[in-house]
Amino acid sequence: MQITIIDYTGRKKSLHVSQAEPHTLAQVIFTSGLVPAPPLCSGLGQCGKCRVRFVENAPLPVGSDTLILKEHAIDAGWRLACKHAPEDGMIIEIPENPYVQHVGTVESNNKSLQLAVDLGTTSLHWALLDGKKTIASGSEPNPQMGAGSEIMSRLSFAATESGKTILQDLIVSRIAELIAELTDNSFGNVDSLAIAGNPAMTYLLLGLDTACLATAPYKLTYKGGTIEKIADLPPAYIAPLASPFVGGDLTAGLLSILQDEPEYPFILADMGTNGEFILALSPDNYIITSVALGPALEGVGLHYGATAGKGIATSYKLAPTGLVPEVMGATYADGISGTGYLALIHALRKINFISNDGLFVEKQSQGMGSRLAERLEVRHGIQHLALPDNMFLSAEDIEEFLKVKAAFTFAFTRVLEAADISASQLKNIYLAGALGEHAGVQDLEGLGFIPAGMGSRVTAVNNTSLQGAELMLIDPTLRNVAEGLTTNCEAVDLTSDPNFTQTFMRHMRFTFI
Repeated sequence: MQITIIDYTGRKKSLHVSQAEPHTLAQVIFTSGLVPAPPLCSGLGQCGKCRVRFVENAPLPVGSDTLILKEHAIDAGWRLACKHAPEDGMIIEIPENPYVQHVGTVESNNKSLQLAVDLGTTSLHWALLDGKKTIASGSEPNPQMGAGSEIMSRLSFAATESGKTILQDLIVSRIAELIAELTDNSFGNVDSLAIAGNPAMTYLLLGLDTACLATAPYKLTYKGGTIEKIADLPPAYIAPLASPFVGGDLTAGLLSILQDEPEYPFILADMGTNGEFILALSPDNYIITSVALGPALEGVGLHYGATAGKGIATSYKLAPTGLVPEVMGATYADGISGTGYLALIHALRKINFISNDGLFVEKQSQGMGSRLAERLEVRHGIQHLALPDNMFLSAEDIEEFLKVKAAFTFAFTRVLEAADISASQLKNIYLAGALGEHAGVQDLEGLGFIPAGMGSRVTAVNNTSLQGAELMLIDPTLRNVAEGLTTNCEAVDLTSDPNFTQTFMRHMRFTFI
């Protein structure tokens, strides 16, 4: 089966598609390596970022097409690729991907450079080191996003040998390209890597069989803490993995936190697509757990979800005129970041326009609430609130964040219960990842992510995974420290809890339980 792809520059690329594996058109296109993958919503038909235009013979639109795309766009042949199957002879135009990062050449007098990588499910973060000095850094979407935005969709895609090879090649090729871009015409060469990632991303990078992570009983067949030669990449130290769903990203993060000699007990929560928690009771006693959060915190999978950047609303506040977005580098917003959604929902919660259960409160008698109620409408059976800049907040978007909140507090309270301590006994709550780096503490406390009154104990520590990977390059003796940390971890498996569903549902409220 042959498909012709026309990129935004007008260049035509021929794509051969195997009929053996029933992938969607979006998966076929964005795992091909011919075009970079935007941050997608795993085929939910909500984000609209997989939109393509059929040059001719466009398939009939389906419900998601008509919900996301305007009528004139549908008439022009635009469809959501995640909702259609590939067919022989298709000719498809792909719009420009605004998430593509262009890396500038870096010059150094040192011939030996090192690259630290935080390999996340949604994002790839990196830092180039010249000795102890960071001389360049950046982030971009994980190029595997075309296979799905969260871990289980990646593992499902990798269940076949061809799928596993595709995902490994995507990430290995991108790291190789990144190194070439950074060192082009420079005096230096990257001669070593340190890579910190969750277990699934680590296994996919190394081309390992992921069956042990995809189905119960979950187990680690590879635990990291070794130097690996991956294709033509420089030798890479793989941060040690603590459990099947707590990986080198959290081990590296804990290593970074420990450099500042924190008070015990404390919690480190690395919040991205997967939420990983370490409750540190003492220097040699850790309780760990993980929970699937989905990509909403990283601005993925929502109707107007986007990663933070120019033209993206990163926060909202209530003013006499209504909801006012804070937009990065522009006066008009065309997307909302994960933290923007948090601030938006919190603002509406403060005037009781959204209930504890995550529902729009339609009956508003006065003031701002009554004016906002006039902006509520039902589309395809789902309530939507009209926002500034011709965007909307749907009941589905609120539900996604309520699920994130429920998963967060479920895991948070479960590790405390395992240690038989209360939240009030914690000296500090370190928040890393997408949640900790940008979210307002007042929004987290107001929506029940953390107990009321504990905002003063929250410390945003940015990307501790990347910081830890850098440390493992700067001081290789710290690798032994990181490897030792994993031997002192007691894992709590939330999925084995017989009351998982009931407990999770109890946390599905915008209050701390």
